[in-house]
Amino acid sequence: MLNNKKTFEEKLMPSLRAIDPDVPLPERLPVFLWEKMEPDPFCKNVTELEKEGEIPANAYFVVKGFVLVCGYNSKLDRYIMRIYGENKIVAMNCFMRQKKSKYTIIGCKGTLVWRISSAHMQEIYKEMEGMLDMAWKTAGYYNDDMEEMKNDLLSHPMQERVLRFYSCFVGLLPSKKSPIRDAAIADYLQMSVAWLKRIRKKLSDDGLL
Repeated sequence: MLNNKKTFEEKLMPSLRAIDPDVPLPERLPVFLWEKMEPDPFCKNVTELEKEGEIPANAYFVVKGFVLVCGYNSKLDRYIMRIYGENKIVAMNCFMRQKKSKYTIIGCKGTLVWRISSAHMQEIYKEMEGMLDMAWKTAGYYNDDMEEMKNDLLSHPMQERVLRFYSCFVGLLPSKKSPIRDAAIADYLQMSVAWLKRIRKKLSDDGLL
């Protein structure tokens, strides 16, 4: 059961209502989520929330910090597919379908997430009309939003890419205290760590970061 009513009412529920403002949420949904969602332990260190090759047990709401979704290329090298910041919902299609995941979901150091299990989601689908469609909309909305954000970043020259990245993901500066390592950020931005550091220093020296 959750214990932070303000965050629940001012962050989570508005995030859900924003998915499809024309479709009201069931009156019972807030009570059910408040009772059935649970806070994960605060991530004192990097923490694997869901593992590649396993069926995801939970969907997540990022209360504080950052969650990474990592994939693996043909050489089995890990790459950063998604970065979710605060007030984002992490519900991959593999969670919705209850199929083995191709991705690992990681909570960065200092991250707090709330989780809801697949079993509780099944209760929602069964007891509340229209919520299965809403759940698919939610998963699709955030997947599309994250994909669009990354594609937009990568469409720009490297300096603009870095500047926009730190504007989108507030809380990652100064870099020495960042919960996301430079190697992960560079991978996400598709550049070398050396270039990331060089560009970031120039932007900082120019007063842009």
